[in-house]
Amino acid sequence: MTCPYCSSLLAVKNGHDKKGVQRFKCKVCKRRFCEKGIFARHRGVTVNLKRFRGIIVTNVTIYNWIIKFSHKLIEIAKRKQINFTKIFHVDEKFIHVRGSKDPHAYLWIVSDSNSNIVSTHVSFARDKANAKIVLRKARERAGFNPDILVSDGLQGYKSACSWIFGRKCKHVEAHFEGKGVIYLGKRLILSNNRAERVNEFPALWLHSVRGFKRLDRANLLIEFFTIYYNYLMPHEKKEIKIEWDQVPVIVNS
Repeated sequence: MTCPYCSSLLAVKNGHDKKGVQRFKCKVCKRRFCEKGIFARHRGVTVNLKRFRGIIVTNVTIYNWIIKFSHKLIEIAKRKQINFTKIFHVDEKFIHVRGSKDPHAYLWIVSDSNSNIVSTHVSFARDKANAKIVLRKARERAGFNPDILVSDGLQGYKSACSWIFGRKCKHVEAHFEGKGVIYLGKRLILSNNRAERVNEFPALWLHSVRGFKRLDRANLLIEFFTIYYNYLMPHEKKEIKIEWDQVPVIVNS
């Protein structure tokens, strides 16, 4: 772990904060810090620019650079196609965005069975209309309709899945317990635990930014994080498979 204050590599784990985020302590400058995602590295960027280039900038300047160039990076990333699988998982999580009538806004994330993020969407409402938006984004990003969509118990997903992906896409509701599904001659246990694990990655970053002031800015920065996650951050890439005799036969109605 690199210290964001002095850029030393001599940092060791030093407990957790109140929200369970790992803390570190630098053996050189003796300061403590948390690793909270890409925007917690602003301080490290400013230190390195000053140290190696003699350029003095603030954390706000680094943030403004990200906002300025995010649009271009998003366009470049769209041209670098990811081979998404045809099993999609969708889930929502609470986030803070100023202007919401409810205590929370909602971050929607569609991921595939290789833990790649297919699409994201931030909204003030948790309803069928916004479920359609994030699923439509997923179809456009992947370039195809998935064979299976796994979701939690939100009622809007059932009709949104049929509306956006068509009736050939099987909708599986598996929130807490996995469900056995026959797919391409194999039995898979599918659950939304995979989507919730993917949601843990932006949750660490959101812990550091503490919310957004505007809905459009939230969508832009979440998209920027998605690029970082898909192309730069290592993450799990495997499907959950089991043997034929471990799951009872599921008969489609």
